[in-house]
Amino acid sequence: MLRFIAFLALIASSLASLDASAQTARPKTCLVLGGGGARGAAHIGVLKVLERERVPVDCITGTSMGAIVGGLYAAGYTADEIEAVLKSIDWKDMFNDDPPREELPMRRKEDELRFLGGIELGLRDGRIALPRGAIQGQKLQLLLRRLLLSTLRTEDFDDLPIPFRSIATDIGRGEKVVFAKGDLAMAIRASMSVPAAFAPIRYQGHLLVDGGIVDNVPIDEARKLGGVHLIVVNVGQPLASEDELTSPFSIANQMLTAMMQRQTEAQLRTLGANDVLLVPQLGDITSASFDRATQAMASGAKAAADNLGALRTLAVSEADYAQFSARHRQRPFDAPLIAFLEVLSGRSRTADYVKQRLSDLVDKPFDTEQIEKRIGLAYGEGSYERITYDLVDRVGRTGLVVQPVDKGWGPNYLRLGLRLADNFAGRSSYQLFAEANFTGLNSLGGESRNRIQLGQVTELYSEFLQPWGNLGQYYIAPRLQYKAYNFPVDDDGREVAEYRRRRGLGALELGYTPDANWQLSSALEYGRDAANLRIGTPGSPAEGGLAKNVATDFGGVVLRAVYDDLDNGAFPTRGMRLDVSEELLLTQLGSSDAARITRLRWDWALSHGANHWLLGASIDTAGGSGANVQIAALSQIGGLANLSGYTENQLFASNTALLRAIYYRRLTNADALFSVPLYLGASLEAGGLWNQRRDIGRNLIGAGSVFVGIDTFLGPIFLGYGYAQGGHNAAYLTFGSLLRTNE
Repeated sequence: MLRFIAFLALIASSLASLDASAQTARPKTCLVLGGGGARGAAHIGVLKVLERERVPVDCITGTSMGAIVGGLYAAGYTADEIEAVLKSIDWKDMFNDDPPREELPMRRKEDELRFLGGIELGLRDGRIALPRGAIQGQKLQLLLRRLLLSTLRTEDFDDLPIPFRSIATDIGRGEKVVFAKGDLAMAIRASMSVPAAFAPIRYQGHLLVDGGIVDNVPIDEARKLGGVHLIVVNVGQPLASEDELTSPFSIANQMLTAMMQRQTEAQLRTLGANDVLLVPQLGDITSASFDRATQAMASGAKAAADNLGALRTLAVSEADYAQFSARHRQRPFDAPLIAFLEVLSGRSRTADYVKQRLSDLVDKPFDTEQIEKRIGLAYGEGSYERITYDLVDRVGRTGLVVQPVDKGWGPNYLRLGLRLADNFAGRSSYQLFAEANFTGLNSLGGESRNRIQLGQVTELYSEFLQPWGNLGQYYIAPRLQYKAYNFPVDDDGREVAEYRRRRGLGALELGYTPDANWQLSSALEYGRDAANLRIGTPGSPAEGGLAKNVATDFGGVVLRAVYDDLDNGAFPTRGMRLDVSEELLLTQLGSSDAARITRLRWDWALSHGANHWLLGASIDTAGGSGANVQIAALSQIGGLANLSGYTENQLFASNTALLRAIYYRRLTNADALFSVPLYLGASLEAGGLWNQRRDIGRNLIGAGSVFVGIDTFLGPIFLGYGYAQGGHNAAYLTFGSLLRTNE
């Protein structure tokens, strides 16, 4: 019996050897996929034809987008599966490193509303520093990791279902780097670091950018893999015409294209009679036309169909192709239990901050959605270039290893911004701000923010924030502030005086952020308010007016709750924001008078197609007596969609209220990758201002506006016209959000 079993084993071994010999006997067919950005979607069309015609692929080399498509195919994806992946990607979101706004930490959301737009510069070693690329590639890296989980245990790319090589460029040495081993997701990401667009990435001791600079169509590497028959797909961008060279960027891009084209032509000249060259006719599809991927795929399929005669010479029988298909499969990935978490600190000053936000993943099954959400929460803090993860096995236990990388242009940042408002009738204002943010002051993410504002409002502000807690959900923030601005005193619709208000305060805030959408806080505050007459003759204090010069001390407690899941701070399309605060001024804490000040802001965004609505309400109300109520409770109203017809912050009182409905429709294509958001809108409002709380709701003022809005890197810009009952009208040119905060 044993002899019979041994005989069967010998036969099986012989058959396997014959099968391997047959495979070896067939000359290798190697696929070469060139770089070209979105034009590389044509590669998928080529793969579909190869699968239909039973052309097996024995090895693949790829650069940039060719590395993505080629790497996925080498890992076992079929052409249809790669097409489904490509169509599922939201490229506009992919090219925005931050997570969706609703998933940003509450602190970032508040900052965004306070200083929407502006320019951020790095401060490093006493010098201004800039990012190495417009996009850091955080989301792309996480996507590649998710798609290639089946290759995590594959170190050698020859051991993939199809042997693979990815090409990148060492930008420090100007040399080609060929990845044959390592982390497949990192190798692909490195290959597509288009200079100036994607930031370089450091991997295996190299600072890497797009491989197209040195080898955009890696034919030579396919030969090294043993390719006898090559199928080469060239999707490189053609040179622009002279008429299109209208900017320094277009000239620089032309120089790069010319250099790549010369190198590609040299490679193509090495092709022989056994090789097939496919050049899809992509017309005006550019490297950034990701919204036209379907067209690019069709062009790739047509290029392959036009060369069917040559491709069919590489086809095999149904039985042989079935064997290829059996090998060409994604390997199973069994989600392990995460036994430990390790956050590497070598490239980040705040590794413990990241560890806090991922610590609850331990002792739970591996879940890419949860891991990416937690990483996004940490990344959204704003001081990281990227945060990546890997799985490692140690002594029979599987752990999550996370690598945070601080921004290379940090750790300190300078933010500059400008706000303008003009009513085209002689009343204008400006607001210039600069904020210096010092991050990574300790491993748990302590940071210091220091701000100066000049213009309509003068402000000096300094704050230290320290997160703490097992998930970093708590924080403590002491702060100092000086603020000054002019405000009018109104009597029956007539401006009778103007005061200069000055406020200095110190506060200690304790906060709790249970998730990305909620923030609960309480603060102890103490300071001094002063109001000095600049122009006019106000009513007497006995009649509710202010004295010529008044100063009061205030001390109290501020309780605040904020909920915010709006998807956008400039022109929201979904979500809600609720901001409620209660300020209790107490004589026991040093206030000259006791007072209670309540502020509420509510906004709700909803959409249907290109049509968007923003419904909102706000109320500021004060109870108590004395100058503290008159000064500390001051709130302002006026401006576009904020009681339109009045100029920006024209009206001040201790009690104000507003109801509004705003409609805006996007006029430009929201699906295009590079499209300037332009809106046409209108608003209806009702509101008012009162000196006494008991008068709230009386004599409401109706108002409305029409406007054009555009979202720019400096923030939203509006050009509009507003009218309010009583004959008040104003034309507007303003920078700023439709939203208001309680600060």
